Amino acid sequence: MNKLISSPLLKLGALVIAMSAAQTAVNAQAVEPLFDKTHMTFNTYGDVGYDQRLRPQFHFSSRKNWINDPNGMVYYAGEWHLYLQHCALSVNRGPKSWGHAVSTDMVHWEQLPHAIVPYDLGAIWSGTAVVDHNNSLGKQVGDTKTLVAFFTTTKKDGFIQVMAYSTDKGRTYTLHNNGRAVVPNQGFSPGERDPKVFWDEARQKWKLVLILGGKDRVIRIFESGNLTDWVKAGDITRKWAAECIDLFQLPVDGDKKKMKWVITDASFDYEVGQFTGNGFETEGETLRGDWGKNFYAAQTFNNGPDGRVVQIGWMNDRRPECPFLVEGMPFNQQMAFPTDLTLRTTPEGVRLYRWPVPEIKRLYQKSRAFENITAEAATQALAEVKPELIDLSIEFAPGADAKLDLTVRGIKISYGDLMKVRTALGMKEVKCFTFNGKTCPAPVIDGKVKLGVLADRASLELYANEGATVTSSYEFGTPENLNQKIESQGDVKIHSLVVNELKSSWAGK
Repeated sequence: MNKLISSPLLKLGALVIAMSAAQTAVNAQAVEPLFDKTHMTFNTYGDVGYDQRLRPQFHFSSRKNWINDPNGMVYYAGEWHLYLQHCALSVNRGPKSWGHAVSTDMVHWEQLPHAIVPYDLGAIWSGTAVVDHNNSLGKQVGDTKTLVAFFTTTKKDGFIQVMAYSTDKGRTYTLHNNGRAVVPNQGFSPGERDPKVFWDEARQKWKLVLILGGKDRVIRIFESGNLTDWVKAGDITRKWAAECIDLFQLPVDGDKKKMKWVITDASFDYEVGQFTGNGFETEGETLRGDWGKNFYAAQTFNNGPDGRVVQIGWMNDRRPECPFLVEGMPFNQQMAFPTDLTLRTTPEGVRLYRWPVPEIKRLYQKSRAFENITAEAATQALAEVKPELIDLSIEFAPGADAKLDLTVRGIKISYGDLMKVRTALGMKEVKCFTFNGKTCPAPVIDGKVKLGVLADRASLELYANEGATVTSSYEFGTPENLNQKIESQGDVKIHSLVVNELKSSWAGK
């Protein structure tokens, strides 16, 4: 036996086997996730239902614990993937993971195990995900496209941008290069963060947009051909820019031959213009995307079917006295309802419009529609209609000094007060809707005003004039009764009123 082993040929074979085993071990180590398993808590979520007093019934919330920014939103193979900032250990803010939920209609969500959790370099902060349509990364398995996620990790000496990939339709992720930087800290600030990645069809490159901060609020653009090697393409400076930059393209008035780009930040300031590949040329002024106090860090889904652009924002309430905490809910915070985004030409220029996705109709239980009705007759007709969850729309023509009060889920929404808003023509007084100290501008257009209302257990969203202005707000008070009422002063003509009673998205869960 010893003589056989001493054979040069066998020695060479033994060496090859040993080297192969060693390389296999190295490869296994290279792809082995370094995730902190203490954050893998999803196995404890199954015993929590969706029936608490403040639990949203058609907005997404986690079964348990804290959530904030939507992350990595991407559409693939019939599924809308919603990844999100998630403290997997507490209902309070803490070290973040990427939680995960999927839906085929953006109305019924299934929460899945946490996708990416903290590892040796820190927590998992906001970012984006893309479908690697041309296998740039070279990780595709069979016909299933690779989903590639980019996010910030909170390395102590300066945040870095990291990548992970999934070959099983987003269910599990492997850290690229053991979670080391694909974009190192650029030296502007310790907190450089929130990479937005998308495919730039015009230039056949992947682009990564990153908020660096600094005195001038620098937004840096990188480009890559393989998703791993990124080079600087240019910088944008915007004094208004906060975090969670988003950049997407939309047709104007539905005409795909007239495409424009929109850039937004976490506070939902936005500009319309043209993305040049290394910069952004704004056409007009900086505008306001939401007039409420509880809409933040919104992102759009990458890879929407037929160019569809859908947005979801976090309905944020970071107060320690937030009722979710005070009343002992097992969860904390919720997402806003998904909206389709469009660009429309207005007398003041091209503007961004938001409207609830039509898939909400899948929740309709009962619908009542009225035309050319008085406020008194509408109230009488709705006397027996007391839905807890509501999708309501109204169109009316107010006289010069007329006012209208609409009560929905115990909240009085009043129309008629004037407020000053900034327009392309300077400050202008317009009429608005008001409720509980919040406002939603709604000028009369062609003699009419339109309003859409979504009311859930703890939230109210107003969409004025087909979504030209939107106000998102938490409203925690539970009314003693759910009576709906319309009152008017002066000359008010109600052209149409539609009240849809919704069922819960979570039936049976």
